[in-house]
Amino acid sequence: MNGEQMEKLMDGHCPDCGGSIFRPGPQGGIAQNIECVGCGSRFNVARHQGQFVTAQRIPSEADGGGVWREDMFPRVLQ
Repeated sequence: MNGEQMEKLMDGHCPDCGGSIFRPGPQGGIAQNIECVGCGSRFNVARHQGQFVTAQRIPSEADGGGVWREDMFPRVLQ
């Protein structure tokens, strides 16, 4: 991700579509996977004390990424 994309994500907006609603996915430690409800883009974000530490793009389901179980990570507003 470039600096502009990271800035958008830190401001709570999807760098791809500008959406602001994210579906939470699997997490571990300080890292949390999130998926944009608008376009399906996925990101792995790490926060510490409410501040972004890092973020990276991860494959969406359409791009061969893992399937997030509906019973654990329900789809919202889709």
